[in-house]
Amino acid sequence: MRYSVKFVHIFLAVFLCVFSSGCVFLIAGGAGAVGGYAISRDTFEGVSSKSQEELLASAHKVLSIMGTITDEHPKDGVIVGTVYGAHVTVDVTQVNLTTSKLRVKARQFIFPRIGTAQEVYTKIMSQLEQ
Repeated sequence: MRYSVKFVHIFLAVFLCVFSSGCVFLIAGGAGAVGGYAISRDTFEGVSSKSQEELLASAHKVLSIMGTITDEHPKDGVIVGTVYGAHVTVDVTQVNLTTSKLRVKARQFIFPRIGTAQEVYTKIMSQLEQ
């Protein structure tokens, strides 16, 4: 019995969906590599070719414009603040000599605010380009 082309395409799509464990980026071709991506319900993360100091300076400027900075630990690469009523934590980690990882977490009380985290992340990255 010969299978139709449409059946083969449907079978391949279902196979990829099941065995990619829900990883949309695998199917989309690594779309998260260009910008940032959500790693949990309250955290947005991305990688930059800028240094840790440059990312922290940009994050400090953006957080002070968008809200208030409540705590800052430059040695640890952490800035904590409040933006739109949400508790925002910016964590910058030096990956290697030329790469740093930026992670922005936003919560209001016990509720995640991924939109706020994404907006802060985007503005930090935009600030680096200026």
